Amino acid sequence: MQTFKTLSPEALQHFEDQGFVVLEGLIPKQLIPRLLDRVDGILDGRYEALGLHHVGAGSDNAPDDPGRLNRQIVAVEFPSPDPVLHEIISFEPLEQAAGQLMQRDVAEIFQFQAMVKEPGCNNPTPWHQDDGYWKYDHQDQKAITAWMPLLATTAENGTMWLLPESHKGPIREHVKAGGVSDYRTVAEFIDESKLVPLELSPGDVSFHHQKTIHGAFSNSGTQRRVVVASHYHSR
Repeated sequence: MQTFKTLSPEALQHFEDQGFVVLEGLIPKQLIPRLLDRVDGILDGRYEALGLHHVGAGSDNAPDDPGRLNRQIVAVEFPSPDPVLHEIISFEPLEQAAGQLMQRDVAEIFQFQAMVKEPGCNNPTPWHQDDGYWKYDHQDQKAITAWMPLLATTAENGTMWLLPESHKGPIREHVKAGGVSDYRTVAEFIDESKLVPLELSPGDVSFHHQKTIHGAFSNSGTQRRVVVASHYHSR
């Protein structure tokens, strides 16, 4: 079992100031190829979808739905009956880091996702706040996302981009992306020149605040973007 150390004051302060922080090499390297094989195998039918809430398109309500060419896996019941997904879902250092960043004694996972963007597709993720879906801020409850690439992410291959310090404002109004999608997007204009990309290696983890504005451009590169994400709330 990997031993987790208390986060540095610098990491805690960066999260407080910017609304996100990257922890390099937190996930064991030997777990990455098994996770990648499992995600691809569930999506292409090689492995059974054990205990999963959704497998398929992110949203497919219309031909121009921005979620139609994003593939994903969603789990909301824990512990996971899938032995490989269970390894990352139950990985204690993630839970411990999430708790420290939320300044709570206990962090509990409530949703897990795997998200795939194939190269050369029109597959953006609209700019949004996670609390545009969850509304935890209205319940005086904290939430946080751990975002973990299984392949290297670059500015070209559909990595996540974040708007620093946007967590300090309110939950913005969100609307259906394109007027039809299950994806939601911030209704107001977002100055994309202020966004920063996450260029990460497998094993790195980015944690972002529930109100940090983020999203992704289409994968215009030549490499796939495959990530998993664990969402935690305080209790």
